[in-house]
Amino acid sequence: MVEPQALADGAARTVISWTGGKDCNLALLAAWRDPSLEVAALVVFRPQDATFRAHPIPLMEAQAASLGLELVHVVIPRDATSYKDAYVTGMRD
Repeated sequence: MVEPQALADGAARTVISWTGGKDCNLALLAAWRDPSLEVAALVVFRPQDATFRAHPIPLMEAQAASLGLELVHVVIPRDATSYKDAYVTGMRD
């Protein structure tokens, strides 16, 4: 059972960076329990055509589904000259 999220008026829509591990889970819990934040989705940043070194994508998709949240994939292009710029662009798209 998922703990209901209590939201304040005007809560900011928020996404949580997700790798499937304990640290992002704790970040999700803190955001979930903060009434000023509305957790709208989880987001995974992954390299294009490269081995993903975090938890397997199917596991992260199952985690998100069990929480009733979308898992948004942001692919970092292999030819990106700046990881940060690719990250920001991916989030805007």
